[in-house]
Amino acid sequence: MTIDEFLSTGQPSDLVRIVSAILLTIVSVFGSVFNTLVFVSLLLRVKKKDGFLKICCTKSFGNDIVCIGYLFWPIPVTFLNDYFMPHMFNAFMGQLVGWFGWSIGPLSQVLLTSNRVLAVFFPHLYHRTYRFAPSNVGIVICLVLSFLLFIAFFPEDCHYLYSLKDIGWLPEESFCTSVRRSIFIVSMIIIVIITSICGFLLFFRLIADSNTMSTIQSTSRKSKNKKILFQTLTQNFLILLDTLNTTMTYKLFPVLFFQFLTLSFSMVFLRAFEGFIMYAMNERINKGVRALLGYKTTDQLKTLQGAPSMMIWNVSSTSRHMN
Repeated sequence: MTIDEFLSTGQPSDLVRIVSAILLTIVSVFGSVFNTLVFVSLLLRVKKKDGFLKICCTKSFGNDIVCIGYLFWPIPVTFLNDYFMPHMFNAFMGQLVGWFGWSIGPLSQVLLTSNRVLAVFFPHLYHRTYRFAPSNVGIVICLVLSFLLFIAFFPEDCHYLYSLKDIGWLPEESFCTSVRRSIFIVSMIIIVIITSICGFLLFFRLIADSNTMSTIQSTSRKSKNKKILFQTLTQNFLILLDTLNTTMTYKLFPVLFFQFLTLSFSMVFLRAFEGFIMYAMNERINKGVRALLGYKTTDQLKTLQGAPSMMIWNVSSTSRHMN
């Protein structure tokens, strides 16, 4: 098969299937490693009084479920060209990867934005003593909602299945899935709009606050504020892109390989990329991962773990009462 034939076929072939499986394997391994490193490095610091890092840990947990889930089901199925498990296992993995694991990301993004808004605009509330830490409550609600999405669509004709014919996850054609898809798209767009607006408001507020500091402090603060805005907008863009890819964009391509890229590859690639973004853009997460890999001495690691916890890159010290 020539490259032109490969990129023009709308039917599954052995070559398209194998190439797709190889690409999924590479990006799934990459995403699993990055998100696991972030998750474990943060989990080891769970006793730290830092709501921000706990929410990041939750987000990486959701990303890990997606990346590792691909290694357990879609990739073997695609390589073998065979559903080697019963139909209900396909439905189970679809709910686990496509709903439970996937939905943790957007819900965690809402928690991160809420945490930042509370610290910057309502510091008196942020530093109050709470019987139950707001960040912990938010994480529990996030996980409960994700679990409800996981179990809510197990009835027959409402499953989210991995299709060998399309080399991607697709819902069964039914009234249930049509309603679910509409609610899903609207919800994700609302989340992206609200968190993006909050991101800009935070950026301008923090820039205004930095103008009252010395020149050196102001320059450093503005640089960190730009990172906050960039990370927020990037993660929001990933949520929106993945939502559109898995519901509408893939239908625009008659070529199977391009459908695969937008329908299946996109889901796991964006989870892997988000793990990299958390590592690259957050200095505290970066240090935690490097310490986990042995790039820090024991004394340096103790210093890192004993340092004052920062929720937003030196924007506000995290209160011991928030966690």
